[in-house]
Amino acid sequence: MEEKRAAELREKLASTVKKRLFEHCSGVCSEAVRMAELFGADQDKAYVAGLLHDCAKWMDKPKQVELCREYGIELDEITLKCPAVIHAPLGAEVARREYGIDDEEILDAIRTHTVAGKGLSLLAKIVYVADMTEPLRDFDGVEKLRKLSKKDIDDVYREALRQTLIFNIEKGSVVHPNTLDAWNELCGK
Repeated sequence: MEEKRAAELREKLASTVKKRLFEHCSGVCSEAVRMAELFGADQDKAYVAGLLHDCAKWMDKPKQVELCREYGIELDEITLKCPAVIHAPLGAEVARREYGIDDEEILDAIRTHTVAGKGLSLLAKIVYVADMTEPLRDFDGVEKLRKLSKKDIDDVYREALRQTLIFNIEKGSVVHPNTLDAWNELCGK
């Protein structure tokens, strides 16, 4: 990626989000680029998708919902019951409108980084995993994910989905159907 463009994206994001969120996005960016190099994905796309994956997370939930409606992003009943994931589809549109990103593979990786889904591209799997393995993350199971992320994208993606499902079930939270679809797709292979 052209250094000037990368610097512009970083600068704009840093001026928009709080320091801690910027540090998280930078960590996801680094992890995504590392995995892209290892697993043969486009490193420039991994850079952009990793950096901008949470570009809409700084907004409060009512503002996220309002912007989704304004931008024509459909939020079904289950997504509205999982408000922590709304920033992902909104983030794809913010990346398009405010950061000038028009690559559909990048936008899809941003859109699916919270709930996954069927038929994810290699890039989308990488961003999904990088969001869970970046250096600031600290939870039971993260070291297992980090270790797997150095070996096989499909193995680490499967484990990341498994951990996500267990986390949500143990909390008594709604499990987004896209996450279940991703899991069922993997189990069917």
